[in-house]
Amino acid sequence: LADNAGAGGVALMLILTGLTVAAAIATGSGNAPFYAFVELAPSLAAKMGINPAFLIIPMLQASNLGRTISPVSGVIVATSGMANISPFEVVKRTSVPVLAGLLTVIIGTMVLVPMTA
Repeated sequence: LADNAGAGGVALMLILTGLTVAAAIATGSGNAPFYAFVELAPSLAAKMGINPAFLIIPMLQASNLGRTISPVSGVIVATSGMANISPFEVVKRTSVPVLAGLLTVIIGTMVLVPMTA
């Protein structure tokens, strides 16, 4: 199974990471999206014969990074209130470094975490 996972394992990791970051942006929470979707990772990894950490590590980081570009998260609301600017202005300024960080996490996972169990 692991030999056949190849691009499928990477695609699954990208899908779960994207789902987690989208939920984090929508909810403004860093932990809730991770805990909502992390239950899927071990069973999917077992079915595909891949390492569960290959799926879980980027999901964890994506949930925390997604929170920082959510216009409804507490930190963005507080920061924009102190600066007297729109939360969307803060999100525009933070989105580029956060997306670069997410890309770094994904690449780092692909390089440092073995895909096969």
